[in-house]
Amino acid sequence: MNILKFVAAATTVFALSSSANAALLVSSTGVPGNTVTNYSEDGLVSFDLALMNFSGARLNFVLQEGDLAGPLNMSALISNMTGLLLPKFNFGLSGISFASAGSVTAGFGTIGSVSNSASNANIKFAKGEPSDFYFGNPLGEAGQFDWVLDTSGMQAGDRFSITAQVPEPASLALMLPLLAGLAAARRRKRG
Repeated sequence: MNILKFVAAATTVFALSSSANAALLVSSTGVPGNTVTNYSEDGLVSFDLALMNFSGARLNFVLQEGDLAGPLNMSALISNMTGLLLPKFNFGLSGISFASAGSVTAGFGTIGSVSNSASNANIKFAKGEPSDFYFGNPLGEAGQFDWVLDTSGMQAGDRFSITAQVPEPASLALMLPLLAGLAAARRRKRG
């Protein structure tokens, strides 16, 4: 009987140690209500983010050996649980960068534009997204591709963060009507 317990314990330890090779989500922060479900595995950072509000979340990861064996892909399913139209979305990277862009697919809305730099991916929806959207290929659909993260120069134990958020309108955009009004008042005063 002791041999069976030993085999069962060894099998459990082996299973846990092999699953620890994927990028490890060590913490996530954001306003309570938004939930993150991690599906990361060797060579893949993958998660679902359910937005109960538009505050977003910051996900903090630690690289593992299995993430450095080849490309480190990234995919996410973002669920809009607010019932409001999602106008745009941003993924910001810290401690790592994008090596190449992948697919972005709207659940029900229409993608207006996708732009990215080494540390940001910006998605704008033509009329707002009422449901959810797919960043990369979280569902394994034909014709969709994951985004790839650049791990060159990195090693196991290095940390990186992904900030997922609905950007606030730019301060300048909010100030434009005020500035236009001030300019008009100044012209009236001169004339």
